[in-house]
Amino acid sequence: MKILFLGDYSNLHACLAAELRGRGHEVTVVSDGGRYMRTEADVRLDRHPGAWGTMRYMADIARIWPRLKGYDVVQLINPHFAALRPGRLRPLLKKLKNNNGSLFLTLAGDDHFFVKACTETRTFRFSEYRAGTRRTEFVMREPARESGWMLPEVADFNREVYDMVNGAMSVLPEYDMVGRPLLGDRLVFTNIPIDLNALPYTPLPELGNGQLRILIGMRKAMEVQKGTARMAKTVGELARRNPRRFALETVNSIPLAEYLQRVQANHIVLDQLYSYSPATNALQTMALGRIAGSGGQPEFYRAIGWTGAEPVLKLDPLTDIEDSLWRLIRNPEDMAQRSLAGRRLVEQNNDVRIVARRFEEHWQNILSRTS
Repeated sequence: MKILFLGDYSNLHACLAAELRGRGHEVTVVSDGGRYMRTEADVRLDRHPGAWGTMRYMADIARIWPRLKGYDVVQLINPHFAALRPGRLRPLLKKLKNNNGSLFLTLAGDDHFFVKACTETRTFRFSEYRAGTRRTEFVMREPARESGWMLPEVADFNREVYDMVNGAMSVLPEYDMVGRPLLGDRLVFTNIPIDLNALPYTPLPELGNGQLRILIGMRKAMEVQKGTARMAKTVGELARRNPRRFALETVNSIPLAEYLQRVQANHIVLDQLYSYSPATNALQTMALGRIAGSGGQPEFYRAIGWTGAEPVLKLDPLTDIEDSLWRLIRNPEDMAQRSLAGRRLVEQNNDVRIVARRFEEHWQNILSRTS
């Protein structure tokens, strides 16, 4: 098949593309390369700030547009697959639909329906937007980040995308919980792909003098939304009080390859505070044999059918992070078990070969219905 991935988050589409090429498909990835992450893209499409940045971005789209036709499958990373308002995205969406064989959607990142489910609190016990029924610090600080998703033009465009696509893939259980009522059997749960060949397992470093090394990756404009600022403050204070037992390293918006080297030098990576599931960063951490502090809720383990030891150090808005880290450092056997279990979980559920096959099968199943 001839496949176009339009947009990317955290190397998701680029990882799939590399595997699919090995399976004989012709694949093109158009993305901004995750900006500071510098992930692979065949065609770079990045919007810079300011009026000049907007003009250049529109010119880049016009330049590459003749190449974005004749594909068997176009896979959008999100309804907002380019950094444009709905009014400018809508004609591009229609042209993509008319000029290619099929249109699919990856459920990843925020969209109108996902944020709406987070704010209404019937679907989730907590989220980046609500802790129970209480607004989170993120929403209190940046109310426009919530209200923007509720704008009628955004809601209408998101609804149009969901109605227009032939099929969709959810990469985390949270997205599946929201998308399933809207997309029905057009949706399949795939998990996030991880290239295990690029992330070899190594045993967890010994504690040495008894010091637990902790890494937190800060992402510009996302520190409050993902809870990393809160975690960094808590762990930073813990390390200052107990320098012989805890060491904190924080990094901010560095290339992916450099970041993964930092992961290997630490025992644990604290990723997200409001997720139900470990996402790409946490899964890469576990693949490397390090412990991920992230979403590890029962819904996640049920969705993947996992019945073994739970590898993720579960974090949520009610977690006492200090207590969790003390319990971890006092039980080296538990740390070693989490390291091994994390690698096994990723091998069984997120190996890019497994996930790519799920994408292939869903494309073929959907296209066979319409042929």
